[in-house]
Amino acid sequence: MIFKHFRIYKNICFCRHSSSLSTIFALATGPQLRSGVAIIRVSGSLATQSLLKLTRETKLENFKPKQLYLKKIYHHKTNDLIDQCMTVWFKEPKSFTGEDVVEFHIHGSKAVAGAIFSTLSSFPNYRLAEPGEFSKRAYLNGRLDLTEAEGLIDLINAQTEQQRKQSLYQMQGSLKELYERWRLDLVKSLAHAEAYIDFHEDQHIENDILSDVINTVKTAYNAMSIHLQDHRRGEILRDGCRIAILGAPNAGKSSLLNILTQKPTAIVSPIAGTTRDVIESTIDLGGYPIVICDTAGLRITDDPIENEGVLRAVDRLVDSEQRRIFNEA
Repeated sequence: MIFKHFRIYKNICFCRHSSSLSTIFALATGPQLRSGVAIIRVSGSLATQSLLKLTRETKLENFKPKQLYLKKIYHHKTNDLIDQCMTVWFKEPKSFTGEDVVEFHIHGSKAVAGAIFSTLSSFPNYRLAEPGEFSKRAYLNGRLDLTEAEGLIDLINAQTEQQRKQSLYQMQGSLKELYERWRLDLVKSLAHAEAYIDFHEDQHIENDILSDVINTVKTAYNAMSIHLQDHRRGEILRDGCRIAILGAPNAGKSSLLNILTQKPTAIVSPIAGTTRDVIESTIDLGGYPIVICDTAGLRITDDPIENEGVLRAVDRLVDSEQRRIFNEA
């Protein structure tokens, strides 16, 4: 079995990975190397082996958890010096994934990272991590709940100040606290309703207890409905408010897009029908992401390619949150 040990955390069943699960490694920093520093993360029951073998140390006691050490690291098979870097390890369960975690803070070179990947790949039961697998293990080990994991993804993808604030707010447990409050209210109401059904004829049960249950459930239902309606606002903040620029050919749509983006995003020409497809560009407006969509000029045409562009422009008219229509230049 992949998962062996189970524990209950607030009525959610989490799985502790068994020792037979692969130890994984990957870049914890962005995929673009050629930087001052890059971090390679190793997670799993065998993670500390990489620390000992790459540094040629013999005792794990030489490394205290959560402390950085400047070490030379070597290729496991060729014994070639790879780099001099900072190393740190986090003892399970007090790590991001809940497992033993080792990090190598190397120079951000593709060659250095490749050499380390080469030696790590040679270790038994080691493999390259799948996208998002560190977060997945953190979730399975109870280090992150689902709302925190979603907030983490949004924070990583945040491009504007408002996106950063919203994702960080979610990561700090705002949604978890809200959902937990609803859960407790409904569990309490369920217990009262069951007690009323089972005992109201035999024992003294307050007459208004059923009314309290109904009011509590209605309040929770209304709060959930409002929350679901507000979810659309969160989607717009995450994905951007889409504004479509539509109008007749040569009405100045592409020129407006270039002014808003402050770069030559779209080709501007006196020839009508230059824009054939939807051109999108995202701008940061006061911390909010705004997706500006330039479209083909709206007119009847026999050109099948331009006509397809007109149809796509009409689709954006329907899909966008805001529309700006120009009738003439």
